[in-house]
Amino acid sequence: MRLRNLVLGVVSAAMLTACAQQEANDTTEAPVRPALDAEAFRTQVGQFVTTWNTEGGSGLATMIAEDAVLMQPDGPAIEGRAAILTTLAEGYDNALLQQVATVDEVLAVGDLAYARGTWTMNPTAAAGDLTSLSGQWSALYQPGPGGQWQIWRWMWNQPVPQVLDAE
Repeated sequence: MRLRNLVLGVVSAAMLTACAQQEANDTTEAPVRPALDAEAFRTQVGQFVTTWNTEGGSGLATMIAEDAVLMQPDGPAIEGRAAILTTLAEGYDNALLQQVATVDEVLAVGDLAYARGTWTMNPTAAAGDLTSLSGQWSALYQPGPGGQWQIWRWMWNQPVPQVLDAE
């Protein structure tokens, strides 16, 4: 009985040591989770909106995760950064509409961050008789390269009369 307990103890210790060494030798680097400072997050959302308004979709690439998903109220889910950027470039003309966004809530969710707020698209002088659009947005962010949060899951809506008027 003592011999069996001794053998089990030695084998268990060897297995634990092997597991610990394997973890120590694992060189896969997970992205570092950026700090979740609500004010810094609001600033980052502000940078996103400023980039949207000045550069359009082309400047947003580093702010959107490669495997992001965008869910819109008027169409199917759009999967992948490239498809989202194409949709933004084809669907929005920042010369006609300028976006404003607020951040109402920021929460840590494990290694992710959740944020929600409101948005408004205001017509520019070149827009003619276009009217303002507004609604709500929410997004899950994941850590990206360089310690910046990237949009990973993004959803927005707008009141039904606005969607119907746009058709």
